[in-house]
Amino acid sequence: MAFALRNQLYFYAWQPEASGRGAVQLTKPPRDRKIKGKGTGAARSTGDAGLHGKPPFFGLEKIPFETATQKKEPKPAPEAKKNSSTIETPEGPLAIENYCPASRLQELTVDDGILMFSRHNPERQKRALLNVANDEGGNVVAAVFQERLAGYIGIHHPSEGERWGKPGYPWLFELGAIEVSRNFREIGLAMAMMHAAWDDPFYDDKVVITTAFTWHWDLEATGMTKLEYRELFIELAGRFSFMEMTTDEPNVMMDSANLFLVRLGRDTTFSQYQKFASLLFTNEWEAMLRGF
Repeated sequence: MAFALRNQLYFYAWQPEASGRGAVQLTKPPRDRKIKGKGTGAARSTGDAGLHGKPPFFGLEKIPFETATQKKEPKPAPEAKKNSSTIETPEGPLAIENYCPASRLQELTVDDGILMFSRHNPERQKRALLNVANDEGGNVVAAVFQERLAGYIGIHHPSEGERWGKPGYPWLFELGAIEVSRNFREIGLAMAMMHAAWDDPFYDDKVVITTAFTWHWDLEATGMTKLEYRELFIELAGRFSFMEMTTDEPNVMMDSANLFLVRLGRDTTFSQYQKFASLLFTNEWEAMLRGF
């Protein structure tokens, strides 16, 4: 495609620049950019030079404390909001929508630039998204260009086979995957899909986790190191209230550049936070040291 570049970012750092009223420009960080620590809590050595320490917890200002005198009447459960937007490209409009129904996904062809999670098997990715769309609580954000799926986000309840998929945690969700086709990068698609996903009051009283593993990152096409890629994802997700936390989950610990991020909705309760925090560590001594 004419507007597709080969060495483009999967995730982007958006920074305002003077280019007209309200304009936001997409900029890449310089190659010698230093990685800075984010989040709260004491830094931990990870073994990779330049990799900032992972915070052990959110920090008191982020935890939804509530005293007896501050208690409010329970709010009704927020309803899901349908979001849609359009990105104009040189070859036509690209439509983005959340809660894309399975019937609509079934009609689409998966663009051949979508290959990281499916390991170069687009139909496998389509089946996975259909499962998300059909699941209770599932939410697929779809980016569609001329009946081709150009990007997606999958949000769902954690699998029952994982430590996060416990019964009695209906408010716990997982951002399972986000991918932009190699043929549709550097047009702001990742940011637009994230807005479609999180500009939704349904998640105001929910806890959402996401795990970002280096083996899912398109380092080949971007030409980035895993630490540079890691930082861009932190910046993107951080714009939507995700913060890094640490856990002893084995897959997260497999590579020190892997990420475990958490989003506390604005109306989550301290009780929800406590229940979620109890899942972070299987080692009771470690959990106690970190305040869980």
